[in-house]
Amino acid sequence: MEVILDEQLLVANFRRLDPAGKKELLDYAAFLLKKSRSRAAEEETAPDNQCRLDEQKEERPEAVKEPIFTE
Repeated sequence: MEVILDEQLLVANFRRLDPAGKKELLDYAAFLLKKSRSRAAEEETAPDNQCRLDEQKEERPEAVKEPIFTE
């Protein structure tokens, strides 16, 4: 697995933290993850270049299945 320099620095700095600092950082990351998931669930809308059509249930007598009689 390749890790860029910035990621290596983050891992090294995380390893230097004391257990309380690690817990605090992980708790904050979990909080941000929950917040982003709830925000993403609220923002589920149609894309800007599309519009949502209302479902129109209309009766279509021409589409009713009727038996076809032939002689």
